[in-house]
Amino acid sequence: MSHPPESTPVTAKDFLGNSIKATDTIVYPVRRGSSMWMKKLVVDAVRDTANGVRVSGRNEAGNPVSIQNVQNCVVVTSCLLE
Repeated sequence: MSHPPESTPVTAKDFLGNSIKATDTIVYPVRRGSSMWMKKLVVDAVRDTANGVRVSGRNEAGNPVSIQNVQNCVVVTSCLLE
C-alpha cells in the first residue's frame, strides 16, 4: 500500500460521513464482556497506516487511545460543526 506524501492530509470519516480532524471530540463504542458504552476522545492525530486510517488521542481520563474502526465513531464537536 502506498502512503500519501507528508503534505497530503489523511481524511477519516465517521459513521455519519463527517470528517475527523485533530482537536475534534468524538465518541466511540467500548465493550467489556456483554456491556457496551460510549467514551469521549479528543483527537490528536489522524494517520494512514498499513492497516488503514487510525485516529489517536486521549480519552476523558487522559489515557492514550488509538482507534482503527473510525466508521464506528461519531464527531460530537468540531470547529466545522460550530
